[in-house]
Amino acid sequence: MKPISEQITETLEEMHKHTDIIESYVIRKDGLILTSSNPIMKNHRIAAMSASLIEIGKKTLKDIGNDDLKRLLITGDKIQIIIMGSSQVALVCSLDSEANIGMVFLRMKRALKRIYIILKEAYLD
Repeated sequence: MKPISEQITETLEEMHKHTDIIESYVIRKDGLILTSSNPIMKNHRIAAMSASLIEIGKKTLKDIGNDDLKRLLITGDKIQIIIMGSSQVALVCSLDSEANIGMVFLRMKRALKRIYIILKEAYLD
């Protein structure tokens, strides 16, 4: 069996195909990086800030409408950041502001399901 990080990296590579995703990270709930699409540059600040944003989003939705967090979208002039997943791990992707966001949402959702399966299988064995 391949190492967990290799399986997740392959999932990220598949997700990047045919999308405008620039970079992606798989982070833990506590803000640590599991892996990224660019393993040479592991930006721990991005992971920590993303984990904080997830917690803030969850609390805000609970307080306002007693709802659960589905995803976060941060839009700038040049870049958009999408954060999905709020259990133990989350997927953080950066993309061009002109990207086809619907396709990115779909690819991220599929990748996140696969990542959950990889982690579940690894830690149940």
